[in-house]
This record gives sequence, C-alpha cells and structure tokens, in this order.
Amino acid sequence: MRTALAILIFASLLPRTAHAGRSFYGWLYGTEVLPERAVELQTWILETNGKEVSDGKETSIWWGPLIGVTDQLELSLPMELEWKQSDVAPASFTFKRFGLEARYRLVSSDPVDAPAFAPLLRVAVKRDVTVRDSVIVEGDLVASYEVGALHALADLGAVGVLTSDDQVWQVRPGAGVSFALTSELRGGAEVYAELHLDSKSESWAAVGPNLAWTHGRFWLSAAFGIGVYHVKTAPRVMWGIAF
Repeated sequence: MRTALAILIFASLLPRTAHAGRSFYGWLYGTEVLPERAVELQTWILETNGKEVSDGKETSIWWGPLIGVTDQLELSLPMELEWKQSDVAPASFTFKRFGLEARYRLVSSDPVDAPAFAPLLRVAVKRDVTVRDSVIVEGDLVASYEVGALHALADLGAVGVLTSDDQVWQVRPGAGVSFALTSELRGGAEVYAELHLDSKSESWAAVGPNLAWTHGRFWLSAAFGIGVYHVKTAPRVMWGIAF
C-alpha cells in the first residue's frame, strides 16, 4: 500500500505535457485550448521595425492568465504594454490596453477523439487606456490540419477600433506550416499581414521561419518575419507556463 501511494505521489509531481493554449507559430493563433479548470500564464513580445511610410518601430508586450472553462472554451484577461517611435513622433512607452478574450474550439480536444481538422473561433473586447472613448473589438477564425509530422494552419482575423464618431478596421490574414523535428521541437514557416482598410495607418506584411519548443509544463514559439511589404523585420516570441 505504501509503495503504491509513493508511486502515485511521484507520478503527480512529474512534468506534464504543456498542450494548453499552445501555438506552433509566432504570429498566428493556434487551435489548442486549455483543459477544463486548468490555468496558464502567457507572455508575448512582438516587434515591427522599419515601417516604410514613417520608419516606425514598435515593441509590444502581451501578458495575462488563461483559464479553461470547459475542454473547448478558454478565457484570458490580457494586459498590453507598448513602445513606439517614428520619424514624426518621439519614443513613448505606455500601458496601452486591457480586456477579455474568449477562444472556442469547435471540435474535441481529447487526444483520442480529436479530428485532424480543427476550427477555432476567437473574440476579444479591449479598452484602450490612452484613448478613453474607444473600444477595440477583435475576432479570428482559425483552422488547423494535422497529419503525421505536418501541422498546417490558416488564421483570418479582424480588428476594429470604435469611437463615438469613427470606426477604423483592419484585417489580419496569415497561414503557416510546422513540422515535428523531435518529440519536443518543431520548425516551419509562416506568412502574416496587417492590412488597414483606411489610408490613415500603415499596412504591412512579412514572411519567415518559425520554431516551437515544448518541455513539460513550459512551451515557447517564435517567428522571424522578413518584410515583403512596408516593413523590414517583424519578430515575435511567445511562451507559456501551465499550472
């Protein structure tokens, strides 16, 4: 009896696979969500360097907890910080926005029952701290397909900044592939763009390699975007720790 109890305690202390909320991509949302009642802390750091119109540079930090409400529904409470500089504006660093985000996977996450094709819906509502009368709404339709070592994903997103007298919209299409190199390491490539539907803001697009690593309860993914339209480089790294 004591031996069995010791084995059970030891097994409970071993690292578990960190599949919660993980993405194999840097700029694209994944289709995995947290198991019910699980919690994860995520951090993202993303940059755009050398935007063509104003030689703009931006670095943003996204941080927040994620909670598994069910095995298919995940909520997060993100906070975002932003540093910006351009030819027409001095450098600034600020607490930019916060909000509530929901991700719903339309098929089972169970490793036995999960199909190869997995769609996911993401919606978010955020408050802009620096523009007090604006509301930011975000949405994504994400779909992934996995067969053997190959994982392919497409992500079509949209962002709207709404005020009492104006609306600014942006679409964010992206796609990528990822290949399993080892049991913990993956590599591939992706393309991503932010296309503004007005002439007031800069649109851009980038393509480049990505890398993902999972170890126990920790996971990390990154992409280095090389500009193909109105930007020089667009690196992004994100990581999470599941509890």
